[in-house]
Amino acid sequence: MKPSYIKSQLLQLVSSMQEDPNPFVNNPGVDFTCKRKCSMSDILLCMLSMEAHSLSQEIRKFFPVNQPPTKSAFIQQRAKINEKAFLHLLQEINKRFPFKKTFRGYHLLACDGSDIDVPPEKGRALTYVRSNTPNVGYHQVHLNAIYDILEERYSDILIQPRSLINERNALCAFILRNTIPGKCLFIADRGYYSLKVLFHFIQSGHSFLLRMKSPGPANSFLSHFALPDSQEFDVTVSFNASRNRKMRTLDSSCPFIYWNSERGNDNAFTEVDRDAVFHFSVRIVKLTFPNGQGEEYLLTNLPKESFEIKDLRLLYGMSWGIETSFRSLKNNVGLNHFHSIKYPFIIQEIYTRIITYNLTKLLISCVRLSRGDTKYEYKVSFSDAVSITRHFLIHRIINAEILHMLQRYLVPVRPDRAFPRKIRSKRFVPLQYRT
Repeated sequence: MKPSYIKSQLLQLVSSMQEDPNPFVNNPGVDFTCKRKCSMSDILLCMLSMEAHSLSQEIRKFFPVNQPPTKSAFIQQRAKINEKAFLHLLQEINKRFPFKKTFRGYHLLACDGSDIDVPPEKGRALTYVRSNTPNVGYHQVHLNAIYDILEERYSDILIQPRSLINERNALCAFILRNTIPGKCLFIADRGYYSLKVLFHFIQSGHSFLLRMKSPGPANSFLSHFALPDSQEFDVTVSFNASRNRKMRTLDSSCPFIYWNSERGNDNAFTEVDRDAVFHFSVRIVKLTFPNGQGEEYLLTNLPKESFEIKDLRLLYGMSWGIETSFRSLKNNVGLNHFHSIKYPFIIQEIYTRIITYNLTKLLISCVRLSRGDTKYEYKVSFSDAVSITRHFLIHRIINAEILHMLQRYLVPVRPDRAFPRKIRSKRFVPLQYRT
């Protein structure tokens, strides 16, 4: 695959959206019907090329120097585009560049979330989060994402205001609208398990690998089973689940789990009959880490003969790739640098950052590097590749130079490095403090 093909596919997609803008605008039949300095394709491409500078600088960078539109004109045109346009752009790019890499026939899809600090807006209470200091708070949105570990690209995202966060419902939505053909293995962290999630996995036919909380008062699920008292184990358990407590008498030999559909926002099985009984058969696996660093419990429906304990440890370790991708999104792609305080505009910029991330990974995949006589294996620097990608999209780098530019910025690959995770609080960057 050539970088010129990636760029041409993106331009064709943006051009097709401009030819028929009605599904992607707030006022169909009215918006983008008159000729303006800022066309719909200009707005989309400009937002994909935005960095952490002020809005005036971003406009001057993209549009001709002698006749750039004003900030007011740019914002008015931008306000006409709805959220569906950016979701469509993300989905169509993934369709044109499908996910092909698999692990033993499975697409490895990591599901996780990350909080994003956003500028405060008067009257917007859904994003407000209280802090430990009285009468002081901040604003956040929660980014739920599905990340293909082997392709290193995002396949789907869902954005929730911080006060309405529900990662279980987000995972169910991802399962229902998954478009990757073939067998998929969803890997998720603690907090994603629920009977509703298991029900959707069973109905969809997809496989799952879920990290569970340790047995105890905080985890009522594992307490239903008599688990071995050993450092590591792999047991298969079966149980019945229903929304009706009376159904427990139907099969006294099998553990019964009752789900209260009125508890919280995770209303499991509300789409089926209340008296229905569902039978589940899953594996509960206990892992211990080297050097006595701890233990973890995993829940999966992968076949035991094909995926042993060591394979599950490897798969769960590979899911850390989505965490490093969040770091790259915020630090290299500029996810914390917004160009507006309005909530719809913030959603637009989150989508464009995800799309820019995917396009950068696609361009990096076009580079072929040989090991040679060097101490380390090298890869393309992602932070430099993001900047090169943005300049390539706005025609500041020609097709013949893009591969050479990417090959100039290399970093060594050190797969065995490990560092303690540092918890650091970060705030959004105010609009007036931009270089």
